[in-house]
Amino acid sequence: MRIGEGTITEILDGGLAKVRVSRDHLYVACSACFGAEHVYVTARNSLGAQEGQDVRYEVQDEHLVMGAFICFIVPLFLVILGGIGGYSFGTTVLSALIGAAAGLIVSAVLVKLYDSSLGKKIDTKATITEIIETEDDES
Repeated sequence: MRIGEGTITEILDGGLAKVRVSRDHLYVACSACFGAEHVYVTARNSLGAQEGQDVRYEVQDEHLVMGAFICFIVPLFLVILGGIGGYSFGTTVLSALIGAAAGLIVSAVLVKLYDSSLGKKIDTKATITEIIETEDDES
């Protein structure tokens, strides 16, 4: 289980909240988050935290190992396999590049299918577990 901290920026429908997470508290290392100063996480707000409050949240990470394999290893394998396959058909660098591009496209489709199927099987949303009291809140 991963634990992070952030600030609620918006209260959403359905008991959810949008939490702004700084780079210091990111719970994932993904390419979309790499250059971002702040990332937004949708979290279940069962505690009733309000906009502007600092909160601590948890994310279940049982699915992260398989997700990392599907997102990083499978595309690399398919690009290499596509490049080798393309080169064996055409025996030129151009055919190898075309094969690698085909492998990249296939891997992108597989990652997208995996992502949508994972969203149906597992609730990957974070859960707000604590409202962090600051000195300003106490006075």
